[in-house]
Amino acid sequence: MGNFGQAAEVLRLALDEFVRRGDHEDAVLTAAWLADTLGRTGLPDAGRQVLAAYPVTADTPPEPAAGHYLAQAVLCRIQGRYEDAHPAAEQALAAALRVPGKPGEGLLARVHSLRASVLGLSGRLDEARRAADLALAPAEAYGDPTLLGSVLSTLRENERRSGRLRQAVATGQRALDLVEQSGDLAGAAFERANLAELWLLLGEFKTARTLAETAVAGAEQDDAWCLPYTLAALALVRMRTGDIRGAAALLDRAQSSPGLVDRQAGHEVRASRAELSLRSGLADHARRVLEGHEQDVPVLAAWAELDSGRAESAWRLARDEVDRAAGTGERIAEADARTVLALAHFRLGDAAAAEEALTIADELAQALPYPAGVAHTAEVRRLMETEQDAP
Repeated sequence: MGNFGQAAEVLRLALDEFVRRGDHEDAVLTAAWLADTLGRTGLPDAGRQVLAAYPVTADTPPEPAAGHYLAQAVLCRIQGRYEDAHPAAEQALAAALRVPGKPGEGLLARVHSLRASVLGLSGRLDEARRAADLALAPAEAYGDPTLLGSVLSTLRENERRSGRLRQAVATGQRALDLVEQSGDLAGAAFERANLAELWLLLGEFKTARTLAETAVAGAEQDDAWCLPYTLAALALVRMRTGDIRGAAALLDRAQSSPGLVDRQAGHEVRASRAELSLRSGLADHARRVLEGHEQDVPVLAAWAELDSGRAESAWRLARDEVDRAAGTGERIAEADARTVLALAHFRLGDAAAAEEALTIADELAQALPYPAGVAHTAEVRRLMETEQDAP
């Protein structure tokens, strides 16, 4: 993990010095930075131990207090404990609001960006959008390209979920430009991987491939924290352009990457492995890959059930995801869920409900626009026609 590992060593030395001097304020702030850094090197439990050893007290000034709670929220997010991350982020916000001047602007940008990320991962998309909007102005005022790039990265993800794909690409490109300006190679690789996935949704495979290959090359240089993300993105490009073997090799590498301690990275790799199994005609294997995680990727889980001959189970998963995604405004997820719901209806013998679900899915994908979704609804329509004509 290269730079983060070196940073952790420097921060440990600094923390020891502040403790020796009895400097509570700097010790709490440095411990927060160290905990955050340990989380990014794949050691979130060690980061939590550092925070526990240097807690916020009644005498802690607002800035180190905000840093402490912010690091706590980051570690919770890394471990997928979103229900704990949100209150920690709110404590960080309360402290950050009391920090004056430019340091306060930087803290507010980081806190609101983290809140947006956690809320988005929790499915609270409207609140996530508001938090991301609140992060942008202080990030621009603070003037640090790395911080502004991070805020834009969160905005990009919220735009993707709401189906504003072209806007997400523009925001993601701006984030990439800023991160490159800051010299953060790992951050640039992460942004390229996300842009590659956006171009896949837009059906632009050549652009997606170039971005994903460059992302992996950048992440490989220092075994960066984002390596599993980049490998999963390139695997998606490979499998969706017919290279099943190449995709499998990439996902094997991702599975053994140290960065997989990040719950979201594990989710990305797991979802990619399940999709690869489905594309390889191994629906039962996809079900095993997703076992215990069906609610994290309900559309893939529904396809795995459907392709395993469990149409009723697939229908329930897809129906619930349609309701959830429609309620939160996650238009890409809604279109995908309606598509698999249509085929589940069809295989349960309800052709009228199947036609209605598929028509709504296609109209939604056309309106966004979501080219990959349009192609998928057309593929399902052909499949239904073929099965209907079969003796």
